[in-house]
Amino acid sequence: MKVTTFGRASLGLATAVTLTVTLGVSAANAAGGLTATQEDPSVANIGKYTLVGVGSDTIQDVEYGISQDLGSYTDPTGTFANVASWTATGTTSMSYRSGGTPAVPTAHPNGSGPGYLALRESLGQTAAGADGVAIGDVDYSRASGFQGTAASGQSGVVTEIPFAIDAISFAAPAGSPFLLTNSGAGLKVSDLANIYSGSVNEVSTTTGALQAETVLGTVDAGFLPIQAFVPKPGSGSRQFFLKQLNQVNPAVAYGSDKGDSDFSTAGTPTEGTTPTPYVGAVMPDGTAVQEHDGTVLTTVDKTKAAAIAPFSAAKFIGYHNGVVADPDTGKVAGTDYVLVPFDSTVSAGAVLPYVDNSGTFAPNPAYSTDGHEGTATLTREVFNIVPTAAIINPNASVKYRELFDTFAGPGSKFCLDTKTIQAYGFVADTVANGGAGCGNTTRTADVGSASTPVVSHSAAVAGRSTTVTVTVQSIGNGGGTVKITIAGVQHTGTIAPGATSTSFVIATPHAVTINYGGAGSDGFTPNLAGVLPSPIGAGAFPVAKATPVVRATAARVSHTVAGKVVVTVSATGLTPTGHVTVVIKKGTTTKVTRTVALSGGRATATLIRLPRGTYYVYVSYSGSSDVASKGSTRLTTLTVT
Repeated sequence: MKVTTFGRASLGLATAVTLTVTLGVSAANAAGGLTATQEDPSVANIGKYTLVGVGSDTIQDVEYGISQDLGSYTDPTGTFANVASWTATGTTSMSYRSGGTPAVPTAHPNGSGPGYLALRESLGQTAAGADGVAIGDVDYSRASGFQGTAASGQSGVVTEIPFAIDAISFAAPAGSPFLLTNSGAGLKVSDLANIYSGSVNEVSTTTGALQAETVLGTVDAGFLPIQAFVPKPGSGSRQFFLKQLNQVNPAVAYGSDKGDSDFSTAGTPTEGTTPTPYVGAVMPDGTAVQEHDGTVLTTVDKTKAAAIAPFSAAKFIGYHNGVVADPDTGKVAGTDYVLVPFDSTVSAGAVLPYVDNSGTFAPNPAYSTDGHEGTATLTREVFNIVPTAAIINPNASVKYRELFDTFAGPGSKFCLDTKTIQAYGFVADTVANGGAGCGNTTRTADVGSASTPVVSHSAAVAGRSTTVTVTVQSIGNGGGTVKITIAGVQHTGTIAPGATSTSFVIATPHAVTINYGGAGSDGFTPNLAGVLPSPIGAGAFPVAKATPVVRATAARVSHTVAGKVVVTVSATGLTPTGHVTVVIKKGTTTKVTRTVALSGGRATATLIRLPRGTYYVYVSYSGSSDVASKGSTRLTTLTVT
């Protein structure tokens, strides 16, 4: 194996970038490459790192290299990395900022899918599971393919930001008969689809021809059974590879779970003296196939079976050049196992995703053009996934500012570190190379919004106050801030973590219709970045008129004097206006009727002189815009002597 040492000059940031950090030691300056544990951050200092990431095996090494370029910061307690990227399969027992709740994990999120799940749990977009990830533990995740369900505009809770382009190739042991297929031009995507769908299961040792066994269960003379492996479920490379095969042959299943459930019942490949054909994600020893690990190829006896597996070109280049430690210990990429050429219809010949510069491999930019068959493609963008909130409002917090500056836009720290990206075997993400452009922030995923806020209120009566309550359920009920405009005035309240509502006391001096909501800023803004805001739509509720209390007094008078009736009308919080009508009756006969206006809630009705006797006093109240009317009621008696 040719070991190439990359110094700081070749791996450093482009000269245009300005950082307030010091550059660290090159990720690739060790002649033998790196080990997984060397790339892992310090468990003891996990709470101090600016950005913590997990996920894809494919891009863990290049991200380690970039993190070294981005350096570290120093505070009174020590020196800490600006970007701490946990490996997918490192041997360091992993911990998180929270200390691991509900259980401290010993295994790392292994692959794009588990890394994405850890990010979603950290953001509160999905409930915490058994992996020990709590709110705030993970800041971003690595992915070798788009992970979420695409959302329009910035409506997704996460943004998947590409930074480089990798090629998916197919690896086999050195001397594999697949190198002879199609007259030595290699394999087409359709050939691979036939292999992984099971329609062909053996390969000629002399011509590389692919066919199905003539007699099922019996390998034909001059042929080897094909043992085709895919990485374990959750691998972004597995998902991408199966999707491309499905493009040319629907018999290769690729369902709503991105193919993760395929080959789940394939069992373990048969070894020994008579190996049998196999397609699945389990190695001969019964362990799961790890992506981009040649061990699955070199452990199969190549004289008895033809092994093949999808493989990242960037990882292969990194292994060969010594930039990255090869997990297939003691084996050499390009010598013990090789990439099978792609039989390209674009260039009409064998195409490899790398070029050989006197023993040092470099990415082949033309592969983005050559690596196509129909709608299938063999190049893919690789991503860093961050909360969309950090893209929409990067100045909301120090963390968001760091996420934005590190990953978002062509001027981000990652995108400017082009030499390191290329040194690890990746091609620059440009439109010309088939990508959307490094740092592109237009692709968001998953909608994890809170429920539509429900507005309720206590009894609303003129002259009093009402309590307006906003209730909202969010993922994890992580709490947040509510803004609601009521009667033209915006109010702000807080929903505590674990709670679902907040209330506002609103004065209701008049019996009117109170409008609420509908303003652009009205809604629930969650504390958790994984829960999208929910607007409060326009609504209204009426304020009822106050219920009056009517009282009357009438002093005893002589028949020679005109009597008086004093009426008071009261209502809580109000001074009623309007008129009262006083009716004096003798038995059922009406003797006097007087209508007078209230002043300060009081009115005096002057009567006529009445004969001696006892009279009944009836009073009715006309009501007003804020106080309800009240019908005629016998309130007192008038005694005339």
